[in-house]
Parts: sequence; structure tokens; C-alpha cells
Amino acid sequence: MRDLLEKVLKKGLNITFSEENGFSVIRICKGDEVVASCSLGAASFRDSVEESLQALLMDLDRKGI
Repeated sequence: MRDLLEKVLKKGLNITFSEENGFSVIRICKGDEVVASCSLGAASFRDSVEESLQALLMDLDRKGI
């Protein structure tokens, strides 16, 4: 997961993890703007975070961010 976090930071983006309504939420921001986000289910937190973060990064690459 560390390599995924480093990719986000190298792009000049910020990442936050939070808990909302009982679900873990990942947000990737550019400045104050949220450019990608997702909420995680009840599966293993580490596996869910890695898979979700990878999917968010691939989506941002497709968008050219």
C-alpha cells in the first residue's frame, strides 16, 4: 500500500481516510477539490483500501490527473 500512497503524493495530491456513517471513506484531493473518493465495505480493511486506492489511481490516470 505504501507504493500506492507514494504515487498519490508524487502527483501532488492529498489523501484522507475517514469514518462516516460506519463506513471507511478514502478521498483523493487536489488542493481543496475532491477528485476521487470511495467508501469501503465490511471486508478486510487493508485489502479493501489497497484495491480501492488502486482503482482510484487508475481512474485518475485515465482522466489525466
